Amino acid sequence: MINKFTLSRAQNVKFVRENLEQFIENNLVLSRYEQDDPLRQTAYENLKTAYEFVLNSPDVENDYKCLLVLHEILMKDLDDDIKSELNEEQIEELHKMINQPTKANLEAAIDVFLYIIEKRLFVDGDVRAALLFANKLMIDNGCGFITITPLNKDTFREKLAEYKNNNDYDIKDWIYKYCIKGPKLDY
Repeated sequence: MINKFTLSRAQNVKFVRENLEQFIENNLVLSRYEQDDPLRQTAYENLKTAYEFVLNSPDVENDYKCLLVLHEILMKDLDDDIKSELNEEQIEELHKMINQPTKANLEAAIDVFLYIIEKRLFVDGDVRAALLFANKLMIDNGCGFITITPLNKDTFREKLAEYKNNNDYDIKDWIYKYCIKGPKLDY
């Protein structure tokens, strides 16, 4: 799997900023926050704050501490049962997922995304935290952005269930094909 985009961090940040409202809306739909959900506005504000953290924090190391900060931001005022730490095994596994020198940065980000979801590292908010953290890796490495549109959410959930039940890695190719976005650059 190769990187679809080769951008500077600044180009990647510009692209995300130009599309941030749509990406947040995609996250809300994927997270099942319907228009009439009383917690939707809180979830929206948390997503916006988390994306601002990602976009404005190039010097924050992509490690378990960053993941925990993102999860805490995402769950503010939504869940009092925020898990504030990972065990040593989870920290080591996450470190291995992030640092895969033989894989393109995009593939490592997809692996991290799926790992966080599969291991259920949090009581709630796994998909949001996984997506935000994977996108920090994507943005920091100029690889574009992972987003699951409302049109693709049901297929994503089906493929995710297959992945969890059968370790069906078809989901990686599907994410690569349908969920990686980036700017159209003129050269």
